[in-house]
This record gives sequence, C-alpha cells and structure tokens, in this order.
Amino acid sequence: MKALLAVGEISKTFGANEQPAVDEVSFDCQKGEVLAIVGGSGSGKTTLLRLIAGLEIPELGEIKLGEVKTNGPGTFLPPEKRDCALVFQDYALFPNMTVEQNVFFGKTAKQRPEQVRKLLQLTKISDLAKRFPHQISGGEQQRVALVRALATQPSLLLLDEPLSHLDPELRDNVRAQLLNLFKETRTTALFVSHDTEDAMAMADRVIVMRQGQAIQVGTPAEVYSKPLDRYTALLFGKTNFVPLDLIPNAPHHFHDERSNKEVVSIRPHDWQVIEKDSDSSNSTISGKVSSVRYKGTHLELKIESESMCILANVETSRTVKEGDGVTLFPSFD
Repeated sequence: MKALLAVGEISKTFGANEQPAVDEVSFDCQKGEVLAIVGGSGSGKTTLLRLIAGLEIPELGEIKLGEVKTNGPGTFLPPEKRDCALVFQDYALFPNMTVEQNVFFGKTAKQRPEQVRKLLQLTKISDLAKRFPHQISGGEQQRVALVRALATQPSLLLLDEPLSHLDPELRDNVRAQLLNLFKETRTTALFVSHDTEDAMAMADRVIVMRQGQAIQVGTPAEVYSKPLDRYTALLFGKTNFVPLDLIPNAPHHFHDERSNKEVVSIRPHDWQVIEKDSDSSNSTISGKVSSVRYKGTHLELKIESESMCILANVETSRTVKEGDGVTLFPSFD
C-alpha cells in the first residue's frame, strides 16, 4: 500500500554550529492512520511537525503528501498549497468571531455548509454556534479548532499538543471524543504530544524522538513493552533495568549504554511476587521490602536485592510490610 505521507531522511538545523533539531528522520503514514510523535523537551518533535506543515524548510531529505512532493532538492510547496491542516497548540481561534464564523472562515468550508454542520453535530458544539471563544471551555475551543481544520477536508490533519491545555479530569473524555472524531471522519492524523498516555490511547503507531532522531517507530504496545533503549523505556513510565544474565529467558532486551550491559526492561506491574524461599526458577530475584506505598489501585513495593533496587506492584489486598523477604519473577504475557 502506498503511503499517504512519506518522510525521507529530512534534516533541519538552526544555526551553523547547532546540533540538528531534526536529524535524518524517515517514516511513512498510511491513509486513515493516526500517528503520535513523542519525546522530551528539545527532542525535535514540534520542528518535525512544522517541516511537514511547510512552516520550516529542511536542508536535506524530501517529503511527499500523496503524489505531491512538498519538499526536496529544489522543491518547496508553501503551507497554503499543501493538502493538510494544522491545529495549533493554542487553537488560534479568532476572538472577535463566533464559533460559527470561525468554522466557516475558510473558502472551502463555505462551499460545503451541510458537511460542516454535520461536523458541528458530531462534535456536539452546534448549540455553541453563536458564542465567542471566550464564552466556551477549553475542550469546546479545541473542538471548534478541529472542526475548522476538518471543514477544508484535508488529506492530513496535523496537531500540535492537542490536549495540553485541558485539565486532567477532562483529558480522558476529550481524548476519547477526539479519537471517535478521527474514526467517524476517517481522518489521517499526525499529532505531537509530550504526554505518552495520549500516544498510547490514540495512536496506531508512535514515533519516539530524541536529539532530533526518530529512535523508534512502532505500535504503542511495541514501544512500551519492547523499547530499544533506556530513554524510550523511561519515557513511557516507571521500569526496572535488569541484567539479562538474571533473566535469561526474557523475550526482549537491549544494550544499555549507561551500564554497558544487555538489560531487560520490566515494568513494576510485570513482576509476580511470592514469599521468600518459595519454589523458584532461574529467573527469580530475592530481596527485602524496604518501602510500601499505597497507590490506590495497587501497592508499590521497593525491594532491595543484592545487586539492585526493584519497584514492583502488588494488589492492595496483599499483606506485606517493610522488612519482609520476597522473591520476584517476571511475567512476559
């Protein structure tokens, strides 16, 4: 299947002596796919999005959107001529226009009023049509910005931190609404997020950026369970780096530059805990509980073994206290 978006070894540097903000990044995006770009501050994720949108020009590489080359040697297609729409982090709504005026601002939106009204109904903001941006909530403003972008029927929707301004209690609900909107409208989307939970919940695939490079591209399950390095593993939450020789049956491992060893990333919830001196296999680690913390859905144990400190989660119903001896073994289901 031919990709809708093809990014080939693009690079962008700001300043002659600077490290590239984007360094030879390549990936494809299929029609109807939702991709997330994640990474720490300064990793190059927003610059990558701006390159695809045409707001920055790469020094090297090429970008194709459908059959059209938008960037390449001697080629640059300006943003307004690209078949894509960008939703900015601050939504960029016109404050002196009503919701209805905002979404019908584009010429192509005015040409298809019925489709735009369906989008308003789908996003449940039809009743807000006569209000101004300052009279609606952050979640509602986001939906207005999305409808305005989708009203032009772009081949590709680009979003910069689409959920960053939302309160935590609204985030899950809006995240679900956004994903439903993508599916209902069969939208191909590429979004930047510093929150890996957004990527895990919404994306078909994830691009992990570090120091301008795409160091791993895969499904949320792949980057979470099979990280290629320490950075990626920690980006997606707490984990334990256990030397491979202690867990020789592990299905996945990587070379850790910090310890210069082959290690296995084992999440706290992937440990099974049994009483010390119980029957065990070659892949068990024993130690003493040095800390017990109640986390609501589970207890977080800190366990000191001879060679390392391990975090492990157990059920809140389990009776365990500091000083208890336990044996751990990993579950790779």
